[in-house]
Amino acid sequence: MPGEELPSPIRQFIWLHLSSIEQMEVLQLLATKPGTDWTAQAVYKVVLTTPASVEQALEKFTDAGFIEKTSGEPPSWRFAVTGGMADVIADLCKHYAEMPVRVIAAIYQDRSTVQEFADAFKFKREP
Repeated sequence: MPGEELPSPIRQFIWLHLSSIEQMEVLQLLATKPGTDWTAQAVYKVVLTTPASVEQALEKFTDAGFIEKTSGEPPSWRFAVTGGMADVIADLCKHYAEMPVRVIAAIYQDRSTVQEFADAFKFKREP
């Protein structure tokens, strides 16, 4: 693994779903303990950012279908991905544990160049 680039599925996942280390930490926490229910407060105590941003990350991953929100007061969340996407997330977590700088760099890479390229293919209406 040292000296290698991140595999394409991992880079694509990062590009589509992660915009901060905090989000990576939240996802990794839930993904590495798939049978555990986590309250936002319990996640906050591990990730140590802010309670509000932890809840935002949990809601983002709930909306994406990676975790599910369970009923109860307070609500809790658990990892909910199976199949191929679970494998990509497991590989991402493994790479993050073994070479965090590469994953962090991929999260924070300059996205403006890629976005400019993508925008070049948008159809524009004539005025």
